[in-house]
Amino acid sequence: MINNIKLKNFFPLTLVPICLGMIICCSTATNAKNSISGKNDSLYVEVERLGQELTVKNNVPGIAVAVIRDGKIDWIQSIGYADLASKKPVTPETIFNVGSVSKLASSWGFMQLTEKGLIKLDDPVEKSLTRWHLPESEFDKSKVTLRRILSHTSGLSVHGYGGSDQGTPLLSLEESLNGKTKRNGETVHLISEPGTKWEYSGGGYTLAQLLLEERTEQNFSKYMTQNIFLPLGMKHTTYEWTAEMMDNSATAYDENGNPIKNKIFTEKAAAGLQTTIKDLAHFAELSLTRNPKQLNKVLKPETITLMETPVLPNSSEGESGLGYRFMNYEGFKTIGHTGENVGWSAALILNLTTKSGLIVLCNGSNGDRVWYPIYQRWLKTIKLND
Repeated sequence: MINNIKLKNFFPLTLVPICLGMIICCSTATNAKNSISGKNDSLYVEVERLGQELTVKNNVPGIAVAVIRDGKIDWIQSIGYADLASKKPVTPETIFNVGSVSKLASSWGFMQLTEKGLIKLDDPVEKSLTRWHLPESEFDKSKVTLRRILSHTSGLSVHGYGGSDQGTPLLSLEESLNGKTKRNGETVHLISEPGTKWEYSGGGYTLAQLLLEERTEQNFSKYMTQNIFLPLGMKHTTYEWTAEMMDNSATAYDENGNPIKNKIFTEKAAAGLQTTIKDLAHFAELSLTRNPKQLNKVLKPETITLMETPVLPNSSEGESGLGYRFMNYEGFKTIGHTGENVGWSAALILNLTTKSGLIVLCNGSNGDRVWYPIYQRWLKTIKLND
């Protein structure tokens, strides 16, 4: 996803077998009742139609959708199956992995470090590290700061991560940073001068994950649960695949509609978050309203405002705040993040001016082909009311 929204391959797939389509469509009438309100809303009806059609066409068994209006969740809709074999429906409590939307949640933890005085946004990250250090290069590593990492202007390598099959041993953070990942075998290192260009880097968020552990002397996942998610009321959000999470989790499906094992990540800050549509929609509400009472001292409202402000430099390839990415479609600016791991796809998109939002979670590799048309339809309603 770059500054002007594009998809990895936005082309129709061959239709799945008719019997699978019948299963999903028959389930939708029941699942669509899992909403807060809005069944007479034209957008709700259109999302239901699109969801039924696009999930079948693109081998995505189920989706969960939330729409925010005036800074509050207006309705939540569930379509299709969390698991095809057992015919378990998607509900507002179904757990999904959200891929790179993880970075958006992680940024709240990193910014909390700045509020606690554990690190300054523009201090060299290198001076706070002991367990691992950036390799020497022709570029100045003292210019790698938290501000630049969170805005993808740090000059660091490694676009993304593939993860490991659940049940296999995970690498340590240091091993990952040293390039022992199966997907690309690339070390996290400087590939351009920090602060001179926008270049997406999941590797930077892995470095920030290490920074948080070094400065707090706590495990990243536990810190985020105790200091971010639980205080925000996000009780079903975690960077770990716990037994409880597995009981409520959707099954991941590949591009051909085959079930696959969940991926687990050493690089949790970049790609390893599990959550529900209800929890993530609440997180989106807070990004829009910045309500001090609901924030519960997790972050100050002014910190969130700063995070939602563009950081220079930007380019035709992208533009970011601190964790939040700026995404344009037909000249209309939104912020948020999208995410894709094998078997999963997610989008969290916000318009600050109208305090509107759309969140879509999918349990299929082709989920972007489902959420993108829904996004286009949602955007029409925003433009009409703007």
